Amino acid sequence: MAATENTMKTLYGKLQTAGYNRKYVQSLLPDWWDDAIAASPSGYQDASIRLGNLFGVLPSTLRDPEASPVLRVPEGRRFKRQAGHEEQHLDVACALAMSAANLVFGTLTQPPEPVAVPDAKVIRNKLLETHQFIDFAVLLNFVWQLRIPVIFLEHLPSKTKKMAGLAFESNGSPTIVLTSGRPHGFLVFDLAHELAHIALGHVTNGRCVVDQEIDANAEDPDERAANRFALELLTGDPDCAIVPRGRHLYGPELAAQAIRYGEKHRIDPLHVALNYGYTQQRWPVALAAIKQLAENTPPDQVSLRQKLLAELREHDINDDDLMTLARLTGEPVA
Repeated sequence: MAATENTMKTLYGKLQTAGYNRKYVQSLLPDWWDDAIAASPSGYQDASIRLGNLFGVLPSTLRDPEASPVLRVPEGRRFKRQAGHEEQHLDVACALAMSAANLVFGTLTQPPEPVAVPDAKVIRNKLLETHQFIDFAVLLNFVWQLRIPVIFLEHLPSKTKKMAGLAFESNGSPTIVLTSGRPHGFLVFDLAHELAHIALGHVTNGRCVVDQEIDANAEDPDERAANRFALELLTGDPDCAIVPRGRHLYGPELAAQAIRYGEKHRIDPLHVALNYGYTQQRWPVALAAIKQLAENTPPDQVSLRQKLLAELREHDINDDDLMTLARLTGEPVA
């Protein structure tokens, strides 16, 4: 028994060094896992491979007692609004994002093929043929129809720094990862922004864009271009700035005005309220309006989790992988 504990202690220690505490590691292990699996040399090797794949660590660096663990992160990644000395703090989140993407790709019976994402105006016109405006559910379904998986990443090790969005391409297959926990209105812009990085060619040839935050005031040319794409897709105007006439509005007034303005211009009222909040720097008012507009509506994160898991269940994902992805997305697991 002591040998078993020492063997697993080595693996837990290496994963701790990589950024995963023992409690977190155990939260993602399958229910049938027993530390005794690693008791023998062959079992230790198998455990190294399984844990390496699960946590985005090169298995060889887990297997070799003398090696330091190395995280597998997207190559060519570019960090947006992230100071260089802090970039490594996002590597754990990036490694988990890649592991989740690999699980998704491994489940799909037909791996995603390279896609040509239309420009923002074309997407908007197409979606408005069948919808009054483009909200999160509408855009999410469209992105999946392009065969671009959209993954929500919520369950991370404590104190791990996370990005707002991640877009990357692996073997010609683009993927989007979102992490925002804000329940209504914000994720549709985040999704449109990450889709823009794919459409505009910012993530081709294995490159990756890591948005620590999605900032409307970004000075980076790629970020400005992605913001303009997102605004044009959602509003029809790449420079959309909703400015009210007359006096400032308050929560209930803004909610009512957002509905009327949204109906007239075919814009999601939630985005109208957020756009107003940004333009006028009146975020408490915008959030109050959103709370009223989204009353009794499930958070966008619920739609995001359910869409991912529904897509995977259609392809007969195995129980272990389904459990891992469900836990990574924050979905309760019975």
